[in-house]
Amino acid sequence: MYTLYYMPGACSMAIHVVLNELGQQVTLENVGGDKRPEAFLKINPRGNVPTLVDDGHTIREGGAIIVYLNDKHKGALLPASGFERAAALEWLMFCNATLHPAYGRAFFAMKALKGEEQKNILSLSVSNINKLWQDVEQRLGSSEYLAGNTLTAGDILLTVIANWSAHFPDIKIGENTKRLLREVIARPAYQKALQAEKVEYKVAA
Repeated sequence: MYTLYYMPGACSMAIHVVLNELGQQVTLENVGGDKRPEAFLKINPRGNVPTLVDDGHTIREGGAIIVYLNDKHKGALLPASGFERAAALEWLMFCNATLHPAYGRAFFAMKALKGEEQKNILSLSVSNINKLWQDVEQRLGSSEYLAGNTLTAGDILLTVIANWSAHFPDIKIGENTKRLLREVIARPAYQKALQAEKVEYKVAA
């Protein structure tokens, strides 16, 4: 059985959903709060989530965990080879390495800065995020899913990240994108994760 160290609604939720999609049992360890548990820091000194433990082996980066799980279980969320796999990986990495850090900068401005400095940095961060969502919106205007005509892991991670927009009223998500979000959150695997983590989905209306 897998052990997933997570924080409710964080990027770790994508791993939770993927495990559900793959039909895998998982023990959930919530490490949210002001201070990371010492037992968790012994497993992952970085203190970040997601962290997955499988048979004594620890994997600490979301993109790597998703690839590992789908390769191990031959999951449909990541094609095995060819251009289809490259496209799925491109969008997964877009979510993991471009969209996620963009939100990270906005959260930093909101939590760590004050006054005009906060206003200016937050405005720039939200503007950048909106440009990324415009890219996604354009893609989904001509494609059912991010990587083509089949749901892939990138669609799941995108949906997790999109819900963070509830913290920033100036973030704009288009109708093509909301159509995808509604479809993804309706999946039993996603609903199961939302219920287990006690997270409300707010941005797909």
